[in-house]
Amino acid sequence: MAKITKSRISGKDASYVAMAAGKYPPVQIDGPDDPSQSQKATETTPNLPAPADGAPEADRQRKAPPRVRKPSPIHNQYLAPTADLESYRAQLREAFGNTMSDEFVNVMLGKLIEALKPNPFDQLEEATLNSALAIIASARCQSELEALMAVEIVATGFAGLRFLRQSQHSMTEDYIRTYGPYANQLLRLHLDLIQALDRHRRGHKQTVEVRHVHVHDGGQAVVGIVNASKAEGEPKNDIRPHASGRHSAATDKSG
Repeated sequence: MAKITKSRISGKDASYVAMAAGKYPPVQIDGPDDPSQSQKATETTPNLPAPADGAPEADRQRKAPPRVRKPSPIHNQYLAPTADLESYRAQLREAFGNTMSDEFVNVMLGKLIEALKPNPFDQLEEATLNSALAIIASARCQSELEALMAVEIVATGFAGLRFLRQSQHSMTEDYIRTYGPYANQLLRLHLDLIQALDRHRRGHKQTVEVRHVHVHDGGQAVVGIVNASKAEGEPKNDIRPHASGRHSAATDKSG
């Protein structure tokens, strides 16, 4: 009878993981090496497609997301793309939920880099980091909590794509069976976090829009919540405009 072995992480490996996580302090962005070649901290994105007719004014001219210069994909050196550090920090604070805390921005940048570069010896390209910052800026966070959720959305999305790539390595069943389920779970969590952010912004309110209700001659219609009475077994109608629950339309025809 074959012996069944359970996979587990040893204490030694867990210690190495904890020590590696401690190598990701908050990120402090320094000024550029050559201020003469720096760009403006706030500028409109060039070469955008023409806005559609009737588009909101806010979407007709978008600001470029904040960027970070990373001279080396190996070394942990992060530079601002402009010599105007105050304007640049203000742009970062706006992207991370309009926060008033530079420390919060530094910690969130550290967590973002930790998610994109799980191993201290991994490489992180400048384009990858700036793509993640662009996603966070596109969320238009209005609080620190929303900024944290945006970082979690980016982390799970990039991690899911990483495992999805690993599952297709050599296109063999072993890789698909090993990495595929993790990719599926991470991408599902990614979508759940997006929905959670949307629910948080809506304040857990549900809106039901009734576009067409046809009531013929001699008929009556009720739009609202129709609950069955437990005591008498008769329908109890609740026509509050914003009541939560299942909404339905009941029509009673006579004659």
